[in-house]
Amino acid sequence: MKKPIVPLIIAFCLTVTAALPAAFTAAPESVLGTWLVPKEDAKVTISKCGENFCGTITWLKTPEDLDTKNPDPEKRKNKILGMKMLWGFTFKKNEWVGGQIYDPDSGNTYKCKMWLKSEDRLNVKGYVGIPLFGRSEIWTRVTK
Repeated sequence: MKKPIVPLIIAFCLTVTAALPAAFTAAPESVLGTWLVPKEDAKVTISKCGENFCGTITWLKTPEDLDTKNPDPEKRKNKILGMKMLWGFTFKKNEWVGGQIYDPDSGNTYKCKMWLKSEDRLNVKGYVGIPLFGRSEIWTRVTK
């Protein structure tokens, strides 16, 4: 005897839907604050810079580190601590878009977009070209 396929399809759809993350509605200012990067070796404070949002490295596990990978030889003597690493973001449809992120580990600058996965988890995606070809990290809000 064949089992009806419709109940199996409904069960599958319910399972997939339950596994999807709930949409998190964000206000433009909800990104403001200090965030710990996944390697836990730096904290970035996101603030308003004029009409846009930007981020500055405000804590570093090794605060004496220099920006030795910077493509500009003149900037390789600058400290990473205090460096602006995010800039140019605007808020549109629950995302901060149109910005750029500088990676001091590689010396590269990427297009970037960010969105909140929850109140205390920020998805930061750097990419070249289109967001499909990029890398995401989850930053955690610092509450202390």
